[in-house]
Amino acid sequence: MSVHDVPRSRWADVLEQFTCVHRGWLASVVTVRPGPELTSHTDWRPLESVTVTPPAGRPTAICVTFRGGPTVCVRAPRSLGVDRRDDGAERALEIDAADGEFVRIVFRATALPEEVDGIAPAELVEPHERVAVIERQRRSANQSNVRIEERHVIE
Repeated sequence: MSVHDVPRSRWADVLEQFTCVHRGWLASVVTVRPGPELTSHTDWRPLESVTVTPPAGRPTAICVTFRGGPTVCVRAPRSLGVDRRDDGAERALEIDAADGEFVRIVFRATALPEEVDGIAPAELVEPHERVAVIERQRRSANQSNVRIEERHVIE
């Protein structure tokens, strides 16, 4: 495990990039609080976004939003770190809060973005929507060859 600290001035940019790369990936939030209640976590849900409020200036919260699920906000964040494997794949985000709370946003599976097919089912507008990819090659001025691939997402 290798956690890389993110400078506060880069939080908004890093979280925007993190959201773009991992939107739709199954994730969960694990929270460790001081006191008798040590941990809590969310169910595995498709990640919608991770944002900092306000985007400029001193951050007051980092919020994790799931598609069809809860929004988890960490108030008064003190530090933000990205946990990466040796090959650069991002395993998790780690957030320390001023009140002693520690939050880790983890993925169900860890992979480099280029190792996945690029479309998570949660990215589709409708779960039953068909994605058609049409490739055209002109073989001559009078004739064209069309190949159609269809991928169906069933949930």
